[in-house]
Amino acid sequence: MARTRSEDRLDRAMDVFWQRGYYDTSIEELMSRTGLHRAAVYGSFRSKRGLFEATLRRYQEKVVAAFVAPIARPDATLADIDQFFRGIHDAAAQSDKRWGCLMINTASEVSPHIRSVERIVSLYLANLRGFFHRASVNARTRGDFRSETDVDQVADYLTGAVLGLWTLGRCPVPALALSHYLQGVRGYLDSLRPGAKRRGPSGSRADRAS
Repeated sequence: MARTRSEDRLDRAMDVFWQRGYYDTSIEELMSRTGLHRAAVYGSFRSKRGLFEATLRRYQEKVVAAFVAPIARPDATLADIDQFFRGIHDAAAQSDKRWGCLMINTASEVSPHIRSVERIVSLYLANLRGFFHRASVNARTRGDFRSETDVDQVADYLTGAVLGLWTLGRCPVPALALSHYLQGVRGYLDSLRPGAKRRGPSGSRADRAS
């Protein structure tokens, strides 16, 4: 389906914020990249912040939904978690567009300072954690994880790993560093399998209590 004119302009604004960040993006640059006049920006979105929040919602619809599709399914399990992280790795390693994740960039840049943006980011992170939690429960039920695996700890660890992988992808590091990070996540997941040698945070209730 072809984009509407308003969607095209919102996508252009999204790319500016994504690449430069909220505070380093000026109204003048937004006007230049989107073709919107100042009156249109303030008339439609009331402020630069309003436009930014609209681009965050657009980003979730257009970008996040595709990334989380493997783990968003009710029956998602270990293989889907692995597919999800592989997708992030491949996107983060793109040499021509190493912008990271707009939501995660926003979590550190803007979220602590603007309450309405913080709510958007908090909901995104809560949903992400919820997907990991459900997939981990499924994995434990299917026997892919040990029966004593603490799925709350696993969900928190994997949510943090998403932030780490995207953030590393924005840094001037070789692609091999991203591959090593992915291997670390996979090693952690493998350590949760029945009979696996435990390495790093094991995700077991006993380890959590110790």
